Amino acid sequence: MDDSVTRLLMKKVKKYKKWTEEGFVNPVYWMVNGTPYYMAGFTKNNAPVATAYLTIGDEKLDEALEAQRHLAIFADLNNNIFDIGTVFLKINSNYFTQPLSIPVDDANLSVLTGKEAFSELWKNQQKIFSLVTEYKQYYESDILIRREIFMKDIIKTQEAANLLTLYQYLNLKILLDNNDEIHAFSSFLKTTKQWRKLDRQSKKFVQGISGNPGKMRKSMDNLNLIIDDDFETMITLNYNKMIEENKPIIEGQRKYIRYPK
Repeated sequence: MDDSVTRLLMKKVKKYKKWTEEGFVNPVYWMVNGTPYYMAGFTKNNAPVATAYLTIGDEKLDEALEAQRHLAIFADLNNNIFDIGTVFLKINSNYFTQPLSIPVDDANLSVLTGKEAFSELWKNQQKIFSLVTEYKQYYESDILIRREIFMKDIIKTQEAANLLTLYQYLNLKILLDNNDEIHAFSSFLKTTKQWRKLDRQSKKFVQGISGNPGKMRKSMDNLNLIIDDDFETMITLNYNKMIEENKPIIEGQRKYIRYPK
């Protein structure tokens, strides 16, 4: 964002924010009738409390509401991708590759199944890593350079957010379907000589990944997905579901618009 534009928009933000709040302006804009509109936000104790839709000239309510439909959904999903994605990007590949490099007794079916499930988790982690890093590069090297967002950017962001949610579902499904076996694999690793060579964080990860099944089941339920045996069908069904569910959410956010009124 140009420094002069930033200064002007932040001057408007300061005009409409309360003294107990912090204000910010998102760096991207949506064009309405040749006018670029930016989304500003107001937070209190790091929690969002209101928004404003601003331009460098005089704002018009109908134009601001049109911009809000696009800027709000982009901001929500973009933030979700980075919030959730950052957690997965922090997972070191060694947490998977080191335990998987340890041979197991093929005669122990439970341990063998647990290792196979752990391997599936590693494959899914690599998909998540690719999805998030590719989206991050696209956002930083494309969107933040041109600043103006288009419908194609919203669609790409919706697709990425939907796929990321489904990858979370796959992780939880693997963990729940093979919980005892993954625990057996973890317990077996502790009996091997190679276990001592694993770094502390890898040990902690493999021991804790089977976690609390009840909590994981609740997390899966909270995803509120349409389940289908075919993953590609699931992608389509849940993408369409997400689009429809987000419409009233974005509409409901309009009551928090502080300016223009």
